[in-house]
Amino acid sequence: MRFSQGPPSVFGMPVSPEVLRDRIRSAMAADAMTQQALARAIGLDPTALSKALNGARNFKSLEIALIAEQLGVSVQHLLSESPTPAIAMAARAQPDVSPALQAALSRTSSLLELNNLLTDLGFRWRATRIEPGPPGAAYEEGIALAERMRTEIRIGSDDLPYQLSDLAELLEKQLGVDIGFEPLPAGLDGLSVASNGFAAALVSSGISATRQRFTLAHELGHLMAGDSQDLRVDENVFGRKSATETRANAFAAAFLMPADAVRAAVPHGVTEELVADLLGRFGVSLDALAFRLHNVGVVDAVGRDRIRSMSSNRIALRSGRAADLQARNDRRVPGNLLARAIEAYVQGQISVRPLATLLDVEPDALLAELRPPNKVSADSPGDASEYEL
Repeated sequence: MRFSQGPPSVFGMPVSPEVLRDRIRSAMAADAMTQQALARAIGLDPTALSKALNGARNFKSLEIALIAEQLGVSVQHLLSESPTPAIAMAARAQPDVSPALQAALSRTSSLLELNNLLTDLGFRWRATRIEPGPPGAAYEEGIALAERMRTEIRIGSDDLPYQLSDLAELLEKQLGVDIGFEPLPAGLDGLSVASNGFAAALVSSGISATRQRFTLAHELGHLMAGDSQDLRVDENVFGRKSATETRANAFAAAFLMPADAVRAAVPHGVTEELVADLLGRFGVSLDALAFRLHNVGVVDAVGRDRIRSMSSNRIALRSGRAADLQARNDRRVPGNLLARAIEAYVQGQISVRPLATLLDVEPDALLAELRPPNKVSADSPGDASEYEL
């Protein structure tokens, strides 16, 4: 699951000049822009643009950047050997797509384009996918998939890390998937995407921590089951009852609350104090815990509904509650993709712009941050100790 670097591309341009010309023409056609209009918009002599499009001269790097900006596409899309998957591009163009989904598609396309660019430059990556078991009912498939994945990452029935960032790091390290938390549009819980060896889940940081945790597990279920080729968007992880959603929810519950651990934690009946302890231990909502206790046979339907109706200071102030409140609107970009982009930048294979796009910061600000601090000479006034390593 570690990335490997191949030979650098000539001039950092992975595609052939012919492919680049075809992509520019396609983007021009999609934007209904003529050669004359494009030349004027980017300040280029129309004859020079015509020669470049006809193969009589090569495009310069600045020209490519200006063309991409003018036509509303990314430089990565023009230069990458593996452009944005057609399914994502087609979905983005649908007229009836909601604004939330449009924003999600834009962000997903950006991640896929960066992955494709890094792959073309030799910084390859392949996430793990758990082999599916025999087909069956969606609920049972989800349970079995979660159990196989826990075995795969060698945690058995052990508790998962409580902090969301720690859980994300575990999954990135053990499975090679990329996990991100960021402010997604209102109403959008999360999304998952897999393409060209890359697999990622983005979770909205604007929802409660327990919902973030369940959404992360839900999207992971989609990835492990192969539902996310090329994109899966969940505007409400609890709101749909299709077979794939049932399987992903069953996976999430079994992954977060393994049956053996749940049964062992309730030897002598369920009390309010025990419920508070389990909420803090598994980091889930009261509803999710109640249904899981029922589904593994610890309580009957009456007991499940009694747990769902519990409300007390003990439950409200359960272990981990402060961390849960801090998690809302926190941000974490996909870690494996970030590591690959940093390595490519350090080796001079990409500019600072793709890295800045991933981090959602201005390129100039990131460039200033990446520059080493000015050293203070021995005879300079002031305290130089802050510059010492």
